[in-house]
Amino acid sequence: MEGTGKAYRTVSWKRYLLKTESPRVKKFLESRGNEVFYQVCKAIDNATLTGLNEIVLLIHPNMKNIIKINKKDFVLVLDRANEWFLSKEKYEVCSEIKNIKQKLNNKFNKSTNKVKSLI
Repeated sequence: MEGTGKAYRTVSWKRYLLKTESPRVKKFLESRGNEVFYQVCKAIDNATLTGLNEIVLLIHPNMKNIIKINKKDFVLVLDRANEWFLSKEKYEVCSEIKNIKQKLNNKFNKSTNKVKSLI
């Protein structure tokens, strides 16, 4: 007998990670923000190292939503995460985010240089 898979709906990362007036999202971030933003940063770091163009994350096991973050939004999301951790005075995580952004910029510069060399 085969198990049935769970169906999830993909929603914009902005719904859960940007500042909002939504009481539900505010409460969610208050209770799980550190975890969520750290998980997102680590996933972006992994995507950068492995060359992925997007990440998809299940934000909360009880929600039926997953968020998708495209490569073009990685820096914006990292900036938002950095803002979050600064407000929580988690400076060691801010340092990690800075390193992830540097890796991302290095990857971008290398790929840009490859294109220039082909022209």
